[in-house]
Amino acid sequence: MQITTAVLRDCSGRDELEHVTLAEPGAGQVLVRIVGVGHCHTDLLARATHSTSALPLVVGHERSGVVEAIAANTEGIAVGDHVVLSYDSCRRCANCLAGHPA
Repeated sequence: MQITTAVLRDCSGRDELEHVTLAEPGAGQVLVRIVGVGHCHTDLLARATHSTSALPLVVGHERSGVVEAIAANTEGIAVGDHVVLSYDSCRRCANCLAGHPA
């Protein structure tokens, strides 16, 4: 699906609104229509000269929105639910154990 998001392509430049392709939600995932965002100090780290972030990059982990779609194997949430998205980790799933807790 096509979405519009702010993309950082150059550490010394501005985030620019672009149309990008987003995959449909996979098992255990939901699609959220974003209606509010926060800009955290960690979002600025991608601009640091010592950053290891690969560009282009869509930053941001503080968001809120409305659930638009739910994929298979997703429990405890329904289309139309208002949600807050933030950084969290469980410390036991495959991503956390591989050092990618986000």
